[in-house]
Amino acid sequence: MRMMPMLFFALLAANCHAAGDEPPTQLRIEIDGKAYVTTAGSSLDVAIGGRSVKLRVEDLPWRHFAQGGLQFDYPQHFPWEFDRGPPHSWTLDGNDSVIMVFDNTASKQTAEEFAGDIEKTVSQDTRAERSKARLHTDKVGTLTGVASKMKLSNTRFSNEVFAIDKGDASWLLVLQDTLDEAGEHSSEYLEMRKRLSATLEF
Repeated sequence: MRMMPMLFFALLAANCHAAGDEPPTQLRIEIDGKAYVTTAGSSLDVAIGGRSVKLRVEDLPWRHFAQGGLQFDYPQHFPWEFDRGPPHSWTLDGNDSVIMVFDNTASKQTAEEFAGDIEKTVSQDTRAERSKARLHTDKVGTLTGVASKMKLSNTRFSNEVFAIDKGDASWLLVLQDTLDEAGEHSSEYLEMRKRLSATLEF
């Protein structure tokens, strides 16, 4: 007898979840001067050269960061924040993880120096756990940097800093994540870092 209410509430929860889903992105597509409006993931019949063809546009879960030669994909739901500085910096902030990029052309800080600055600011009363950070990428090889694990109040988080140079340009790439009680990374961070590894180039 107790199975019926549980099944009812499970079905109700499933329906509420569907009703609460965010609407798809609206897209405007222009082909040979003619505009079409559709939603991401929908098919659209388009007349080209006297015949009808089917067009489908997908809304990918990634956005593409491209500044001064540095580029990579990051999760679409990460809000974009730009600080003119100096130095110029970009913050892409998710629910648990964050990507930060700093223009390092003028200051030329090392990853160790920048990681130290973050540790002093955040972890004043406790010692940060330091180790080497490695980011294996498909396009530019392996980046080596500094990883720190710190605690702020009751929250544990990790911080990775990589110094990237190409010719006269230089950047500091910072990856942060909120750790769980066991000290493990969030799923959001793991997905973000995986995509970063596949797309990072400079």
